[in-house]
Amino acid sequence: MDSRQRIDAAIALEPADRVPVSPWLGLFAASYTGISKKEFIFDADKRSAAVLRTAVELGPWDMTYMGENASEAMLLAVPARVYWPGVDLPDDEIHQVEEFELLGPDDYALLQRLGLLRFLREVARRLYPEISVIQGLSLLLSFVLKSRSQARALRAAGVEPAAGFMHPGPLFMYFSIGRSLEPMCRDLYDRPQAVKATGGRWAVAMTRMAIHWARIVGVKRVFLALARASPAFISPAHFEEFVYPELKTIVGMLIDSNMTPVFHCDTRWNGRLEVFKRFPAGKCIIELDDDTDMVEAGTVLGGHMCIKGNVPAYLTAFGTRDEVLDYCRHLIQKVGKGGGFILSTGCAVPANARVENVKAIFEAAEKWGRY
Repeated sequence: MDSRQRIDAAIALEPADRVPVSPWLGLFAASYTGISKKEFIFDADKRSAAVLRTAVELGPWDMTYMGENASEAMLLAVPARVYWPGVDLPDDEIHQVEEFELLGPDDYALLQRLGLLRFLREVARRLYPEISVIQGLSLLLSFVLKSRSQARALRAAGVEPAAGFMHPGPLFMYFSIGRSLEPMCRDLYDRPQAVKATGGRWAVAMTRMAIHWARIVGVKRVFLALARASPAFISPAHFEEFVYPELKTIVGMLIDSNMTPVFHCDTRWNGRLEVFKRFPAGKCIIELDDDTDMVEAGTVLGGHMCIKGNVPAYLTAFGTRDEVLDYCRHLIQKVGKGGGFILSTGCAVPANARVENVKAIFEAAEKWGRY
């Protein structure tokens, strides 16, 4: 089987010839290939080449992200203050993100009045008044076209691109950054109707954008951010009231458009994993980091949803090769038995990960992941 067939089999909950391997590449690709973090973020061609070389030389892996989380266009879209390498920081420092109350209570009504695209332009204007509309559109178009080119290059090398669009998730996810978390949580009590009304419009408009974007890039999987919707941040009652209705809309639209939702569930989801059984079987991926018990995830979601994860960042950075191998073997044997599992990292590979530890992830799949 080739990489695409392995990934498709895992999503469909079917066994493949071996467990597919899909670490998340970000700034580690810069470290591995010897380019600066500044170059990785601002130079799309160097970023693409770094991701491709890393995924092939340390595997070849079956699938990886394309460095979107550490690209200029994606970071400009974050409703927060970004400190850039080569601008605010030394060239080889990791970018930093500072949340503050960029968005106010009136911005719920503003989003409803302006619509999604004009609202996002207003948010960008507040953060980057020096960037004109034409410059912003040019950057966006360039990013889309470069993403399509990078996806083709990865596939030519036998590696599947993980996603065609990075969906910020339900409104709570985006506004909890733009409002900052504490004011956003107060809004759930102080102005619940505004949050719900705005969230309904947000979910439909953003998902339409995601579908069109992913089709242009040529990848029928859509990343869906959900970390702050976990019990670590909000109560189950607030999840049901404010997050789940939007999530149901988003997932329904994606599946109806032949897209695979990829739930990115950082933070601890133990005790809430049953929520994901409400979505159609064999149609989604759930990505988990090391805060969530993977054995519990396998028990709850095995046979219903493809589970992806979750080699910890601390282990790839500070552990030994044997520790990584043992962790991967445990995942393969406890979660991967019978299919429906993708061996991956818990979120992105850290920039300071040890090369031998990252390489061990693929080695473990080759050694123990044969069906």
